[in-house]
Order: sequence, then structure tokens, then C-alpha cells
Amino acid sequence: MSLTAVLAGCERPTAVRADAGPASRGETDYAAAPSSDPVPRAENADGRRPADRAEAPAPLLDGRPLWTSSRRGSAEENARRAFARNGDSFGASSLEAYVRKARTFIDAPPAGAQRLTRRNGDVLLYHPASNTFAVASREGAPRAFFHPDEGAAYWEAQKARETQRRTARAGSDRASEG
Repeated sequence: MSLTAVLAGCERPTAVRADAGPASRGETDYAAAPSSDPVPRAENADGRRPADRAEAPAPLLDGRPLWTSSRRGSAEENARRAFARNGDSFGASSLEAYVRKARTFIDAPPAGAQRLTRRNGDVLLYHPASNTFAVASREGAPRAFFHPDEGAAYWEAQKARETQRRTARAGSDRASEG
């Protein structure tokens, strides 16, 4: 006996109602809805779309990657998000202007800027006089560029976090050797 036949014996007529999809249940079918994403989807060299946004090729600006990608978004999405949040505080009138300001800070940090390199090659920079913080990938692509609300305390927290990571990593390395 089929499930439909069993359910047909129910007192609730909705138990056997044909499912017309998410719209019949008052839901939205996001997979069928047109994408509202203004960023064109990039394809790999073989013509397939990357499953992970981090795999998407980064658009180039002046021959260099625009920004870094992440699990959260493509390079362009991340750059747009950073610009929307922080562009005004740097006087950047466009995404390109914001990215160029980030690159200038990363490529030639002002005198007095402090630097920290993570194990993965990311470079963290903080300039106390301007309260400017940036992170760049080992390839030099911006990952973050903003004025921390907490000022120097934010930088100190970043240094402490990195020290803690290195200490934890060193401890696990010693444990695996023993």
C-alpha cells in the first residue's frame, strides 16, 4: 500500500494535498528565485562555477587582486562590504579609491606603523597615530582596512590573540613529537 493511500484515509484533507512547491506552503524558494546578487558569478577555467566562494578568481585592479575572498564571500563581495562599512571614514568616494587607499597603506605603511605576521603569511598592520588597521594576505591582497573603534586596544588584542595561537600551536607540536 502506498503512502498516498494510507494518508487518504486521514481525516485531514491536507495530508494528501498535492504539493505545489514552496509557494503553496507560504515559503520562498530561494533556489528558484532570480539572484539579487549584483556581482557576476565567476567560472573556473573549465567553465564550472566554484562551489566555494573562496575558489572564485578575484577580479583585478591595476593587475593585482582586488581583495581577498573567504568562505563568507567572493573577493568583490568582501571588498564591497568593507567599502560600505569603512569607505567614508577614509574619504573614499568609490570602491576603487578605497582599495587603492588600502593598498597604499599595506604597500608603504607610514612611519610608526606596527607589523605582525601570522603563521599563514597574513600581515597585520596598525598605525597608532591615524588609528588605522589593515590585514593583507601573503600575496599582498587586502583582507581588512578600517579604523578600530577600540583604537590601540584592538591592536593589543590582535597581538595577544596571535601570541596565544602560536603558544597553543607550539604546545600541540611538542605533544605530537613526544
